[in-house]
Formats: sequence, C-alpha cells, structure tokens
Amino acid sequence: MDTVQDIDSLYQRHAVTVQRFIYRRVFNVDDANELTNDVFRVAWQKRQAGTEIDIAWLVVTAKNLILNMQRGSYREVRLRDRLKESALLTARPHDSGISGEVGEVLDQLRERDREILILAYWDGLRAADLAKVLDCSEGTAATRLNRARQAFAKKAPAHLMNPSTAHTTRHGKEEV
Repeated sequence: MDTVQDIDSLYQRHAVTVQRFIYRRVFNVDDANELTNDVFRVAWQKRQAGTEIDIAWLVVTAKNLILNMQRGSYREVRLRDRLKESALLTARPHDSGISGEVGEVLDQLRERDREILILAYWDGLRAADLAKVLDCSEGTAATRLNRARQAFAKKAPAHLMNPSTAHTTRHGKEEV
C-alpha cells in the first residue's frame, strides 16, 4: 500500500476523532478544521519518511499543533477559554457532545483527570493509545483513568452516576 492510500485510510478512520479532539480545545470550527488538515499533512510527510502512524500519534501531533497555535495567539485562546466557561455555566449541551452537567463536573476536576476522561470517553482511545498520548505505560494509563473516574464520581450528582435515579426528583419522589 502506498503512502497516499495509507494516509487516506487513516483519514477515513480517524479524522472525525482528531477534529473533535482539536475543537474541544480551540472552540472554533475553522481553526479545528485547519489544524486537522495540518495533522494529516504532517502525518503524510512523516509516513513518507517511514514513521508508523496511529491514532495516538495523530492526537499527540494535534496537541503539538494546538500548542503552536496558542503560542502565536495567546489573546484569542484566553477569549475562547472565557467562552468555554460561560458555555459550561449555561448547562446546555456543548457542540462537542458533552452535556452541560457533565461539563460542569469535568470543569471541577484536575486538568489531568479531565484530559484522560475526555480522551477515553469522547475520543474513544483505548489503553494502549492512552498510554502513548500520555507518554506512560498502559498500566499507569489504566490507573490514571480509574482515579479520574473516581474523582468524577465524587463530584457528580447521583443521577449522572446511577441512571436508575434519573426518574426521581431531587426530593426522592417519582416523576410522572
């Protein structure tokens, strides 16, 4: 299989995940699309040089490109962060697919806990890929994911953690 087919295949399998990953960090569709294209351009160049490319490599590359963009536009990033915070306070679903309530809980977590939960649940990364992205062993990644789940559970309302309680009101009475 040639490099173009390799990259086309990678793009078909992972472009949506990479774009969502980027969007949740830059909060601008145009920037997310441009950075996604940049990720696959870099992947194409690296693949031509013989580098093996997988989802973890793509996510790490996306993180690096985001950091490069942020260094060049610090004021814009601060504005996007303020917009993100105001979106969390409105308790409406995010364009990223994270509901307001879940977003509020995630916002209360440490950055490293929030990051691993988003990578695992919204980006769908498996243990091996999490380990590559986080630059740690699979065992360490699994432990960090478990701790992040526990931290989320401690801060989350009961109805988020136990769907069977979703049909009762906050006062414990059945809703009709």
